[in-house]
Formats: sequence, structure tokens, C-alpha cells
Amino acid sequence: MATPKITPEQFASTQFDYIIVGGGTAGLVLATRLSEDPSKIVGVIEAGDWDPNVNAINIPGLCGSILGNPQYDWAFMSVPQKHANNRPVFQPRGKALGGSSMLNLLGYSRAAAHEYDAIEALGNPGWNWQEFLKYLKKTETTLPPSDIAKEQGLSMPDARYHGDSGPIVKQYPTWFNPLHKSFLDTLEKLGVPRNADPDSGINMGGVTSFMTVDSDAVRTYSASSYYQPNASRQNLFVLTNSKVAKINFREGFTPLLATGVDFITGEQRYTVSARKEVILAAGAFQTPQILELSGIGNKEILSKYGIQTLLDLPAVGENLQLRSRIRAEDHVYVYSIYEIDPSIETVDDILDPEVFARQQELYKSHRGYLSSGLAAVFGYLPAKAFASEEQLAQWKADALAAAKNAPPGLRKQLEIQIDWFLKPDSAESELLPFPGFFPGSTLKREPGKRYSSMVASLLHPLSRGSVHIASTDPAAAPAIDPNYFANSLDLDMLLNAFKFTLDKLYKTGPFGDVVRKLVTPSSEVVASDDALKEYIKNNCGCVYHPLGSASMLPREDGGVVDPQLKVYGTANVRVVDASVIPLEISAHTQATVYAIAEKAADIIKGQ
Repeated sequence: MATPKITPEQFASTQFDYIIVGGGTAGLVLATRLSEDPSKIVGVIEAGDWDPNVNAINIPGLCGSILGNPQYDWAFMSVPQKHANNRPVFQPRGKALGGSSMLNLLGYSRAAAHEYDAIEALGNPGWNWQEFLKYLKKTETTLPPSDIAKEQGLSMPDARYHGDSGPIVKQYPTWFNPLHKSFLDTLEKLGVPRNADPDSGINMGGVTSFMTVDSDAVRTYSASSYYQPNASRQNLFVLTNSKVAKINFREGFTPLLATGVDFITGEQRYTVSARKEVILAAGAFQTPQILELSGIGNKEILSKYGIQTLLDLPAVGENLQLRSRIRAEDHVYVYSIYEIDPSIETVDDILDPEVFARQQELYKSHRGYLSSGLAAVFGYLPAKAFASEEQLAQWKADALAAAKNAPPGLRKQLEIQIDWFLKPDSAESELLPFPGFFPGSTLKREPGKRYSSMVASLLHPLSRGSVHIASTDPAAAPAIDPNYFANSLDLDMLLNAFKFTLDKLYKTGPFGDVVRKLVTPSSEVVASDDALKEYIKNNCGCVYHPLGSASMLPREDGGVVDPQLKVYGTANVRVVDASVIPLEISAHTQATVYAIAEKAADIIKGQ
């Protein structure tokens, strides 16, 4: 692969002002912004490689094709999930320059204003909707809708909420399937209206998502849009194929003063120094791992592995939130598959070599399936769309009862989440129609038939997980425990959202008019809530939005970093990635992470 040209020996001998651990979504934003000052020397250490010319990364319609490929994906697995029939669950993370912005499915969305305001309410002054909006706009350039997008009724969004000169280019999809429009039309019939601008502070409704795709129909991500245009800076150095082993600290100094890091390239271990700061941008799974390997974390966990505790900070690695396609904070999901009218084209058709060849020709003029991402439209549903007033009241009572026994910091979070699922404009479940056979299914397509799939996810799970070291080996995977459905209300809420798709969406026209039969779950499973819960446990997955494992909260509330993103008890270690977000958000996380990194750069420059 094409890599930035610096050897590990040269890197180790350089005296840096800032060392950034992780050249992913946030890390390269920071590196680019901090190196704008030519007097500051910035170094980035990235475990993966980089090749700017990989079609599977750059061509939007091929997004997802390298998930699980160890060259680009850490391809972690969770520990067996106690409340999901002891299944380990796949947890992909980007492993190349650009991190998960290189690996993701291109969706570029924001949380609701009240979710960003909640981050401030939890004890973080300056981290609110208006402040986020400033940085969300700074990251992006919004392209006008194409003629194809205009045919879908889309128009240029309000400039008050959208950027026009940032590095990340976003635009509406340039390819739509007939099922996309019928999905949005059917949601409207079921009481979920279209939302023309879900990025303006209220994201509930049927929406068409922006994609991180430029005017040449190429993915735009942190490596291509932040780093590459600035790679020739004489004060910016990026070392790839190297893994940070630990942060080094000056002995006898309180608060802890980082002096640099140890890193490993091949079989060789090196030490590099930082005059000002060490900044962790390794993501929600590996940032806590590096902190623990460095002696910062729960002393009981550290002592188990013979690591000297330099700073007893028990919150490190806790509060992990994963949305599941069903979800447990990441977002957790579950899916269904239907056989549909065979006259409707689907993405499965691209498996035919002749169809793929035609799509390749269309792509040359920035048209067709390959020019756009897989996920064009979504439904963001309030809880009232899939639960009765009686159910909502019972969920509230059960959740409040559970919250009373939680530690004070977690109780504050849960009370906010309980308020959200009672709000009529708060999105609590995300629906994604996929015009094809669900890629994660172990079932097989029947030749000559066409299919549609539906993914339902829970956006604000009440369960909390953890991620901790499982070895003193820096190359070993951490122990990732999303703890899906530890709070049984998550399973109940996901069940109801899933039943909304099975009982209403697929049985209401125009979307339901094309359905021929249900493939999975079976009709026998659908007839029983208990059976559906087992189906969910056996088929749930994560939506790849982990966060919260080094939360920005007051220390007494389970925080790891303060509002300046500095690790408590240290003088010069910061965390800048999704692990600082204390509450799961109803959005795909990349836009928010870009904004956090932009704000972090301003914080650091101002000190």
C-alpha cells in the first residue's frame, strides 16, 4: 500500500509537540488543525496502513465490502453475550488511515438538539447544540441536490444548519430504489411524517440521509479530505503500521505528566517523546485499552494483569454504549427478510456480471448504484409510534424503578433517557429498508426471486457495557462486552419496534403491496412475542456506533475526561474520539466525532 514516508526510527527521533494515537476519524482532524501552526510539530501513530486508491473504499456502492477484511478492519468480536443466548457479536472498527470513516456505510447524520444539550446538562459546559452546530458546519461542504435527488423531492437545505466550506463533502444519494419512496410514503400513512431537514435539530421522521460522497462520486473521509491535502506539511508526520503500547509518564509527578509513548513496528519497540500533549484518538474500544496498559484505570483490573496502577480511575472502559440492530448502546439491531414482487430491481442484481458491468459504465458518469451508498432513507420513530400509552407508562415506571438503584452518575443518564422515550419528537428507533437480501443472514437467496430486508434498531438502550484489557499484549484484542439486553426493557422496546415493521409497515401500502411472503422470521415465530424475543437474541447485531467508554462527565459521576477532554488526574493526556460521548445518540456517529475533533483542536490551540 502507499504509506506516508517516514521510518519508525525517524519518527522516534523526532521531538514532537503533540503525539496523536490513532489516525482515524478524529485523529486526522486533530493532526490537520494542530499542524496549521507551523511552529508545532505533530505526530500521528496509526496501526493500519493507507492506500488512497482502493476501489472498495472509494466507490460508494462498494461500501461494506471490506467489513471483516483484516487488512482494513480490526474485526473484533464481543465476549459471549449473557442476555443474547451467549452469542459473541461482530464489532468492526476501521484499521487504516481514516479509521472507521474509511470503513463505514457513508451515512452522515446528526443527533437531535436535545441530545447535544443533554451532554452539557450532564456537567459539560459548552457542549450543547449551538456549540456542536458551529463545529458540525465547520467539518462539511454541502453539495446541491442532483437532478436524481430533485426527482425525489429533495432540495438544498437551510444554510443556517449546513456547512459550505469544510473538508468533508456531503450530498444526497444519487441513486434510489422504488422501495425507498414507498417506504417513506408508507411511514406517512402510519403517522410518521417526512422530515425535510433532520440535521436542523429535530431528526424524527422519514428522512433521506446525506452521504459522505463528493462530486466525483468518491467517498470523502478523514484521510482523503483532512490529511491528504495537507500531507506535505513539514511539521506533520504520520507513521503507519505501528501500534502504541503505552503512554509514558514522568516519575513522581502529580498530576501525571505524559512524556511520550512506546510504540511497536513489526517486532521492534520504540519510544517517542512529546513536549506538550499525548492525545488518544484510538476509538471507543482501544482508547480505554491503551489507558489501562499505561496504568490508568480500575486498580483491581490492572493488578489482575500485573500492571502498576499510576492512577486509579475506575470509570475507564465503563459506560460502553452500543446501538444494536436491536441495540445495547452502540445501537443494536434485528432484521427481517421478505420475498417481494420479482419485477422490482434490487441491489442483489449487481451480483450478475452483466448488471455489474452496466453499473460500472454508469459510474463513469457518476450515476447508478455504485455512485451512492447503500443506506439512502431511514425512519426515525418516536416511541409512541410503536408502543401504546399503557406500554409507555409501564416502561417509564420500570425504568425509573431500576434507575433508583443505579449509581448517581448513571441515574442522571437514565433519567434523561427515560424522558426522551416519552417525548413525541425524540427518535427512539431507527428503521432502515434495504432493497435486497440482508447481507448478514445465514439464509440463502433462491434463484429467480427478489427480496427486501428491514433493519430495526433501538437508539437509546438503557443497558451499559464495558471494554477492558484481556492481556498485557498491546496487539491483543480487548474484552468487549456490550452487555446487550442486561436491562430487559431494551429487549421489550426493540421487540415493539420490530413488530411495527412486521405488523404494520410490511402490511400497509404502498410498501406492503410488493410483499409476497415473509422469509425470516418465520410466521410461527412472529405469532409469539416470546419466540420473537428469542429470534432477536439469536440474530441481533450492532450498528457499529460504540461510544462512552471514556466518558466526558464529572469524575464523581463516572467521568474519565473533563470538558477540556483531559483525562482526570493527568496534566497533558486528552481523549478525542467517540469514547468521550456520555450518552448514545440517535445518529450515525461520524459527523459528531468530526465535530468533537474540530472543537478539541480549538480547545488545545487556546491553551
